[in-house]
Amino acid sequence: MSASAACGDAGAASAPSAAESTGSAETAAVEETTAVEYISDDLPELDFGGETVTIHVRGDSNSYGEVFAELDGEVLNDAVYNRNKDVEERLNAEIEVFQGPGWAEYGGSVTKLKSSILAGDNAYQIIAGWAAVVPTMALDGCFTNLNSKPYLDTSKPWWTRSATTGMNVGGMLFFVTGDVSILTDLGGSYVMFMNDKLAENYGVKGVAGDVYSGAWTLDKLIGYLKDTGSDLNGNGSRDEDDMFGLVLDMYNSSDAFLTAADIHQVIPDDEGNLVYVDQTERLTRLMEKIYPLYYGEDYSSFMNTDVAKGIGMFAAGHGLFTVRELDTARDEFRAMEDSYTILPLPKLDDVQQDYMVCSFNGATIWGIPVSNTTPDASLAVMEALACISYNSVSPVYFETCLQEKFARNEDTLKMLEIIRDNMFLDSENLYHSLLGDSIYAVRNLISSKKSDVASYTAKNAEKIEKAIAKTIEKFSELRDQGY
Repeated sequence: MSASAACGDAGAASAPSAAESTGSAETAAVEETTAVEYISDDLPELDFGGETVTIHVRGDSNSYGEVFAELDGEVLNDAVYNRNKDVEERLNAEIEVFQGPGWAEYGGSVTKLKSSILAGDNAYQIIAGWAAVVPTMALDGCFTNLNSKPYLDTSKPWWTRSATTGMNVGGMLFFVTGDVSILTDLGGSYVMFMNDKLAENYGVKGVAGDVYSGAWTLDKLIGYLKDTGSDLNGNGSRDEDDMFGLVLDMYNSSDAFLTAADIHQVIPDDEGNLVYVDQTERLTRLMEKIYPLYYGEDYSSFMNTDVAKGIGMFAAGHGLFTVRELDTARDEFRAMEDSYTILPLPKLDDVQQDYMVCSFNGATIWGIPVSNTTPDASLAVMEALACISYNSVSPVYFETCLQEKFARNEDTLKMLEIIRDNMFLDSENLYHSLLGDSIYAVRNLISSKKSDVASYTAKNAEKIEKAIAKTIEKFSELRDQGY
């Protein structure tokens, strides 16, 4: 079955010629991309005798396409295909990929998957699952503790360090993610897009310089939004046919602002146990700045409850800024006529040291089900896939697809480096459903049209602390049972 893992879908409209490179030029770009120092894994010579390793994958195009692709001449598809073949030949193992349902039906799939694992039928040897849902299965005893297992080396650069640290709770690590999940990990990171033509029209200058100097803050963004937008259709009502400074949705974009502001309500202590941290003061300052962006009455910003409409508005040139996944550049914005610059989301204030790029829980996380009777082969396959992804697949995606094909200007090339270097995932994101959903603080406040943070945190603190205690207790029980 073919996956849509290419730099651009064949059926989509062509991007402007300045952003395209095809044929031999594309091949040369891949050769140049991969002609860097290769960092090897530490796997010994292994021969698994043709053993089949079946990977259960969420069925959405990116989550499936980063695991399986056909050889079809598209550089990213070919890189994924060749990676899998290289691992098969090196380890003498056969990789099969089972395409599960997409996100809309994935919850029901998890119920069946859990039953399959606990029944011990060994149908799947690796689960490459949706981080928003799969972690709950860990507390049901469905996954193997990856700490100290052979072949898997989480110190290697192809495993995302913040995610590995965040998911290592009480000495138990059930999942890893990183370059092997490039489309849903880096590609799923939330960034800001700025329409260059509109920026020039509105006299918005210096945004890139703000980012480089570390001065890109919410106050800077709000200042740039002043006096932008207009009632294009003249009907006196703010609607999708008008022009706006910032186009938002109330869902994932609001979650991204929380991470971008370096707000973390659940963190690990020195022993690796999770604790609740009251962030009322910092969260209050964040809401004071962004709440008016969601519910303002002028044309500086506009909030959509329909994510697709918001994407369409920006693509059609009806928004100066928007917040979307990085991979939107390769997908929905690939045929956009206006040039754009990709930016990290702004900091809360100029005291904040680093930009924080929210990769969020749409990432694919990899684990070994306890029903796997020969886990060593699967662990070796995971490590080998991740290593080649880091050395060969990620450079094709990052440098060839994003930087060469869909970066519209030199600033975006530099911004992509900043975004990649500041990508962040932690336990609060990845285990959110087990930890009282603290990461949804901004989303919940925005969707309920409330900005009283003190009341919200007072109401939810006890719930979060109880959820943390229950989760830690369950992890302890699993550890006592020998997981």
